[in-house]
Amino acid sequence: MTIEQLLTTHFPDDPVLDAALATALLRRTAREPNAPALIRIYSPARTLSFGRLDAVRPQFPAAAAAARRHGFTPVVRGAGGRAAAYHEQTLVVEMFSRDTEGMVGARPRFQRITPRLVDVLRKLGVDARIGPVPGEYCPGDWTVNGAGRVKLAGTAQRIVAGAWLFGFELVVSDSDPVRAVLTDVNAALELEFDPGTAASLTDMNPAVTLDQVRAAVLAEVGVVRELIADHDVLAEAATLRDAHVA
Repeated sequence: MTIEQLLTTHFPDDPVLDAALATALLRRTAREPNAPALIRIYSPARTLSFGRLDAVRPQFPAAAAAARRHGFTPVVRGAGGRAAAYHEQTLVVEMFSRDTEGMVGARPRFQRITPRLVDVLRKLGVDARIGPVPGEYCPGDWTVNGAGRVKLAGTAQRIVAGAWLFGFELVVSDSDPVRAVLTDVNAALELEFDPGTAASLTDMNPAVTLDQVRAAVLAEVGVVRELIADHDVLAEAATLRDAHVA
C-alpha cells in the first residue's frame, strides 16, 4: 500500500489531544468516500497509553497515578490492548485508510504490514522478528521483537465502519524510563510484566537514530505529499478529547 499523504501534526503539551486527533482522523477517513490513505508520524511527550481493557479495571486509578509519578501523562487510547509507554525518543506511526472489509480484513493487514515493519528495522541493523515475548507489556501475537528476547513494538488496529487505523510505536532510544513506568503501572494493574523485555532500538543497535527510523518508515510507505491538519479535524479532535482522559 502506498500512502498518499503525510501528517505530522501533534501536541507535545497535550498527549490526550494527540489520542483524540487519531480518533478524529479515523472518523473523517470513514466519512469521506474518496479519502486518501494517510500516515501520521510524530514523537510525543511522555505518554502512558492505556487500552480500554485497562480503563475498566478497578485498579486503573492507581495505575494512572503511578504513570503521573513518573512524569508520563495517562491517556486512554481508542485501540485495544494493555498499557504501553512512549516518550520524546519514540516514533509513533498511525496509518489510516478507507475500508469495506471490517474485521474480516484485520488479520490480513497484520500479515501484510507487520513484515514490512520488520524489514525496515532489519535494514537499520536491528534483529527484528514477529512474535510475542513472555512477560512483555501489552502482549500480542503481532509483537515485533528483538532477537526473540525483547519487545520493540506492538502493532494494533482500530476498525470502524468504513475505515481502519493501523498503528505502532517504536522506542528508538532511552528505554530506562519506559521500563520504570511500565513496572509500576503493571504492578498497580496486577498484571504480569518482566521489565527486561522492554527495549529500545538502540538497545539492539546503538547507531540507530530517530531521524533514520523516521526516514526509513517514510521510504517504505512511499508518501506522496505532506499536509497539516485543517481546522475542522482539529475542532473535532477537541470535542473528542474527554473520551481519552484517564
